[in-house]
Parts: sequence; structure tokens; C-alpha cells
Amino acid sequence: MDLQFQGKYVLTGQIRCLTGLHIGGAAEGIEIGGVDNPVIKDPLTERPYIPGSGLKGKLRSLLEWSLGKIEKHPKHGGYAAHFCGECDACVIFGPASDKTEVRMKAGPTRLTVRDSFPTPETLKNWEDWLGEGVYTEIKTENAIDRVTSEANPRPMERVPADSAFKFEMIFDVYRSDDRQLLKSLFTAMRLLEHSALGGSGSRGHGQVGFEGLELKWRPLSYYQTGQGEQQVPLPGQTVESIISGFATIQWP
Repeated sequence: MDLQFQGKYVLTGQIRCLTGLHIGGAAEGIEIGGVDNPVIKDPLTERPYIPGSGLKGKLRSLLEWSLGKIEKHPKHGGYAAHFCGECDACVIFGPASDKTEVRMKAGPTRLTVRDSFPTPETLKNWEDWLGEGVYTEIKTENAIDRVTSEANPRPMERVPADSAFKFEMIFDVYRSDDRQLLKSLFTAMRLLEHSALGGSGSRGHGQVGFEGLELKWRPLSYYQTGQGEQQVPLPGQTVESIISGFATIQWP
């Protein structure tokens, strides 16, 4: 496989929470009446954020399912990805396999996903909605015992709906046809909009949307001289518009 680093596409925008978002963090200690399901927070600011690992993992899983790469595991009976090293999921996200031949087929992982932090507007909204130094809401859910009808209330911490997080994804290009892999990335993002991010998605948590999307091309010369960055004209700033008009994009 002939690979040569050509440059990077930098995709930025916002992830907006359409419903409350719960991405679990560690509970250091639970007091009486406390929350046993906290969200993950920046240890320096105590503000919630979206880990790049969680976002990347969800995108990968959705793309693998769409490509038919999830198979029933012969040992533990669950489902796992089949790492071929050749499909779009393996090339974009990396094969996650210890087999040398599989890793050689895929080449270097193309996609880097940064942690996403709340926008300044969201920080102001949190202060207005919740009060100074408060960044989350508590949603109490009841698990009902179907035999005794006993309720088991469980408080869950969530990021409020309409909160927005600034995200950045970096896509490395090693072959000319790598640019076409971006369509699979946008497809995974669209699938996520119709799925859920974080926990308890089947109970209404974690519906998100991508908005304000911008794409820049930074060729090798940009990293050598600081010159050559180009804005990629996109057919809209939503995932849906980009997928619909993908064939019209003029790639630098």
C-alpha cells in the first residue's frame, strides 16, 4: 500500500443537546440523597464535557453496524466488530486489532477526535438557568418491580437540553481517495443524530445534533511554512445538507 502524508482536514462545529445528556463519570462518594450517576466533568473546572473517546467510539460503532461489520462473538455470545483492515470503519477509526496483517491493510488511523467543551453561550445559559457554579440537572427515574410494584427511584445527573459543546475532528490524508472516506464519517454523524450519545438513550437521554459545521484543509506545506490553509466550501452547515450535496464538494 502506497501511503504518503498529504495533509489534514479539520472539521469543527457544535454538538447541541436536544435532550438531557448523560455521559457517566466516577462517583467518589455518595452521600444520603446524593446522585449515584454523575456525569463526567473537567477536574479543574467541574464543568461537564464530552470525551473525544466516547464520541469517537459511538461514531465507530454506528458505522460498523451500518457496514455489516458486527458479528455474534463465538465465545461470549455477545456482538463484536469484525476487523478486516479494509472497510471504511477500519481505515477511518483504526482496526483495533493485534493482528499485524490487519493493521498493515488499514494503515495509520485517519481520525482524531478532541474532547468537546461547553461554548461560552452555554456557560452563560447555565448560570442563568441553574445558578452560579451549577452546570447540570438531576432527573429521577423509577425502576418498577413487576412482581411487587415497588418503585426504586434512581437520581441521574444530566447536562440540560439546549446545551452546546464545541467539537473538533482531524482527518489525516495519506491517499488521494481518502477524501471519499469523509462521506462515511458524515454518515456516522448522521446516524448518531438518529441514535443517542451517552447512557440511557432508549429512555430519552442523549439526543444530539451537529450544527455550524466548517471544514478546513491544511496541506503538508501548512505544517512546514504556515501557508496554504484553505476553507472547504460545504453545501450547508448541517450533516444532512453535507451528505445530500457531498458529490458537489470541490476538494482542495
